[in-house]
Amino acid sequence: MKKTLLLPLFILLPVLLAQAQYARFGAKAGGNLSSVQGSDGSSNTTNNLAGLNGGFILSYEFVSRLAVQGELLYEQRGFVYDAFPISADEVLEGDHRLHYLMLPVMLKLQKGGLFVEGGPYLGYLLAKASDIKRLDRSTLDDTNPTTLGDYPLHISDFERWDYGYTIGIGIEMDNGFFVSVHNTGGLTSFSKRLDQKNFGYMLSIGYLLRPPSPDEMMR
Repeated sequence: MKKTLLLPLFILLPVLLAQAQYARFGAKAGGNLSSVQGSDGSSNTTNNLAGLNGGFILSYEFVSRLAVQGELLYEQRGFVYDAFPISADEVLEGDHRLHYLMLPVMLKLQKGGLFVEGGPYLGYLLAKASDIKRLDRSTLDDTNPTTLGDYPLHISDFERWDYGYTIGIGIEMDNGFFVSVHNTGGLTSFSKRLDQKNFGYMLSIGYLLRPPSPDEMMR
């Protein structure tokens, strides 16, 4: 599935790079709101989790204002358990945070200062930082529900590799600063035991080195 997802872009990439006019380097950082999808990711028993993202950008740009943009990002993902049932008597509560190294590769179309972009991503799970408690289901309506103990998770409970899509829209100013919003979604479960896929929205601000002037490109 990974090869099927990435193959069309990798076939097109050498053709586009052969026409590349210039490369631009940059960086971006921001926040994201992540959640979980899948048969074990009901919105009734999970909530959104806020996190951070940031990293570096390499963009190959063309006369037609078409670009191929790769990014190397650190991204926090995950969700919040909210009375998630694991048995008739117990539920889970707490933050379930995952730390990823992400590599999205996108086609980018620019018109004036506006741009849209999209493509596949490949992610690698660096670490997990979960704080999840087991609660007595019968005491959920109490002011202080009864805690039965921690719900231990190990990084071996998760798939190390994640892949999916990312699509975004943004605006870039003449000085190279930009603001963008992205939606990302996983195409495979990150849990080895449950059907749970990453999903989220990212808001980023960043900077790309200015493109060369026509005179500089003629040199």
